[in-house]
Amino acid sequence: MAGVVHASRMLVSELARLTPRPARWLIALLIGKVTVVGSVPAGGVLLCSNHPSYRDVFLFAFVHRGARLLVHPLVFTFPFLKRWALRWGFVQVDIPLAVELLKGGQPVAICPTGLVEALGEDLLPYKTGAVRIAAQAGVPLVPLRIRYGNYPGPWVRRFSITTQNMLLFLLWPFYRRGATVTFGEPFRVAGLDPKAETAELRRRMLAL
Repeated sequence: MAGVVHASRMLVSELARLTPRPARWLIALLIGKVTVVGSVPAGGVLLCSNHPSYRDVFLFAFVHRGARLLVHPLVFTFPFLKRWALRWGFVQVDIPLAVELLKGGQPVAICPTGLVEALGEDLLPYKTGAVRIAAQAGVPLVPLRIRYGNYPGPWVRRFSITTQNMLLFLLWPFYRRGATVTFGEPFRVAGLDPKAETAELRRRMLAL
């Protein structure tokens, strides 16, 4: 266990020296114009977003400088992809690592559903990880909502999540209609009732 903690802290130290570089050319290519509504406090905050598209992953460091997005560890198993993922500010989903980054004053981003909802309907259940991370780090949660100018029709539901994303990636010219990112008011959680506090986070995110 001590070795794991030591390795984790070494990784945090290495990450702290890296400044995420927004993938501006990919945003311009896949999304178009991005409009930001509201603002976020400086320092360690946990950004909590809906997940209506694979394109979301490129937005966080763009709309809040230095934000690090928590992504599935599988992303880092491919050497070439790992290089770009680190450049764009991605880190693997790991609660102790996220807590360390936040305590160090770095903003972190997470999508509580964990999966893409290609129609942006917010129907998937929210996981409690965001509340637990924010409570352990002692930082505020910042709800945010991403809206795209165009969504595919319900026809995508007949396919798996993976196939949906592959289709949307190949058909990107049809869905390049810009996006609006809206920030809500920061709020704090105690972590005493993660399910109830996650329900409150969802309520605030849907209200946007």
